[in-house]
Amino acid sequence: MKPKNIKTFFLLTIFSLITSPIVSENTEDKGERYVSTKQFKYWIDPKSTVPVDSVLKEGTFKSIEDDFANFGFLKGTLWLRLDPNHFPDPTKFPLLLIQAHNIDMVELYHKDDSDSFTVSKSGHIQPMFQREIPHRNFVFRMGHQKETILIAIRSDISLQFSLIFTNQRNLQREDYLTQWIYGLFFGSLGIIILYNLAIAFFVRDKSYFYYIGYVLFFGLGQLSLLGFWGYFFVPDSYFWKRVGIPVFFSLCLFFFVLFTANFLKIKARLPRTSRLYQLLGAFSLFNVFIALFGGVAEASIGVSWLSVCICLTLLCILVWGVKKHLRSFYYISIAFLLLLLTCIIYGLLKFGVLPSNSFLEEMLFPIASLADITLFAFALADRIQLLRQEKDLALAQVTSLRRERKISRDILMQSLPKTNPDVKNLQIQIYIQPMKDVGGDFYEYHSPNPFELGIVLCDVSGHGIPASLISAMGKVAFTTQKESIFSPKQVLEGMNRVLYGNCNPQYVTASYLYLNTSTKVWRFGRAGHPSAFLQRANGEIIKVHPKGKIIGVFPEIQIDEVTYPVHPKDRILLLSDGVLECFDPKGNMFGEAGLVDFLKTNRELPNHLFKGKLIQELESFSHREIKDWDDDLTFIFLELV
Repeated sequence: MKPKNIKTFFLLTIFSLITSPIVSENTEDKGERYVSTKQFKYWIDPKSTVPVDSVLKEGTFKSIEDDFANFGFLKGTLWLRLDPNHFPDPTKFPLLLIQAHNIDMVELYHKDDSDSFTVSKSGHIQPMFQREIPHRNFVFRMGHQKETILIAIRSDISLQFSLIFTNQRNLQREDYLTQWIYGLFFGSLGIIILYNLAIAFFVRDKSYFYYIGYVLFFGLGQLSLLGFWGYFFVPDSYFWKRVGIPVFFSLCLFFFVLFTANFLKIKARLPRTSRLYQLLGAFSLFNVFIALFGGVAEASIGVSWLSVCICLTLLCILVWGVKKHLRSFYYISIAFLLLLLTCIIYGLLKFGVLPSNSFLEEMLFPIASLADITLFAFALADRIQLLRQEKDLALAQVTSLRRERKISRDILMQSLPKTNPDVKNLQIQIYIQPMKDVGGDFYEYHSPNPFELGIVLCDVSGHGIPASLISAMGKVAFTTQKESIFSPKQVLEGMNRVLYGNCNPQYVTASYLYLNTSTKVWRFGRAGHPSAFLQRANGEIIKVHPKGKIIGVFPEIQIDEVTYPVHPKDRILLLSDGVLECFDPKGNMFGEAGLVDFLKTNRELPNHLFKGKLIQELESFSHREIKDWDDDLTFIFLELV
């Protein structure tokens, strides 16, 4: 036999092993199991008020047409009747198996020797190990009854089942096989959860955490649907057996919506559809509370409707994404198209629109989910590959941007004056530290003779290359005002006329100082900039704060200027907001109060030590080095001698 044929034979053999104990298409003897659903007749008591003694008299029984009966969401009590002439050989088939996993109450009635009914109970309401035969389905011993048997079934959850006569050996063999199959299925889900959890912590992508929630609650829902949840985990809890299916599948839908919305970036791409999709997710979460607070039937119906609505909505989204040729939609579309189809079929099965059978009931979701998991593994690999490509591209862009910023910073720093002004009877300390690579602070001065000095200090809003370009324009604007060096008002208003219309959406704040060391006159004006500080020889500190609007926003601005006489040992400090807006780890700002305290404390500090002392003070206050600050830092310190 060729290898290909061997592989095909092996797959067919496994498939036959999986399906053969689960489904039978007729009621003939199958060795050690006998599907007898069609032999039963049914009657529905809508109000559950007819006692068992009166059922045969009042009930109008009808034939069941399928081997796998589907009654959907049934109100009242379903009564099943099997006449003695349809009993199989009790020595060969002593057990009756009701193959279903979501029945709240099932009671089997038969007459004993005293001609009264004896009842055997099972269902969620009966603790697992108080049943006649503990099993994930519902099993009864038949014995040698020769009278009509009655079965009463009530359930808040959609009702589908088949009735099978079997024996202990066959039941154990089928349990062994199915538990192996489902063990592999749930083990694979566990591996998928652990695998994605590791990836989630590695890539820090919320999509993976949402996917883990989806797979986890899907697995728990399957445990409930297949009866393993009640058999292994909550054998004595009637409450958790009943709510397991609607609660777990509602949470599964909730995380499914979060996962797909985040993975496909629906909010950014389709904001209107995203609101509807998120609303369905919110309803899924609300459905959990409905189930937990007693509305199991309503919550079960809600799960079915939400499954259909969510799947149809996502299908429309996926079609849109594929038409737009969005790569992230391809694998996810193939993977979830199968799941969407499964959810729609399952919802239609639950409402009785489509005929059902035990194979579809038990194997529909496991087969679809395994295929979905396999396909999604490719999506994960593609996602990781995309993340790597995006990371490499981002690193290349960051490197390029840093190179450009460094060039811009070098240009800005080279455009600043190379030397301090040389003015008689005046000592000057200037410090400028741009934020990281590129800043928006700059200064320029003009000294037409040994006694006069005009110096402007500007701060461009924002940072980076745009700020550096506006800084260059500001320097040009200042050079056009040299004829008005003696007037802060004329200089700043003139700079505004040059820059207006060229700064949008940014702006410039500025302060301008004119000082004549011969006549001992100091004039000052500001355009939205921090105040200047004049410290007299006797220690008095004057905050100088004339009115003035920012530059570059208004066609015309009005600048006030003030004039002060100055004397030897008087000190003047101009600064940008980076000095005042220095914060400590607790969020306290250095501010004007901190600056005034510093000036008072260091009144006798020699001029050449002032710059280093102020930097040391700011670093000590902020507990950070100046180079790591998030804002530019500039100040100009002058002292008359």
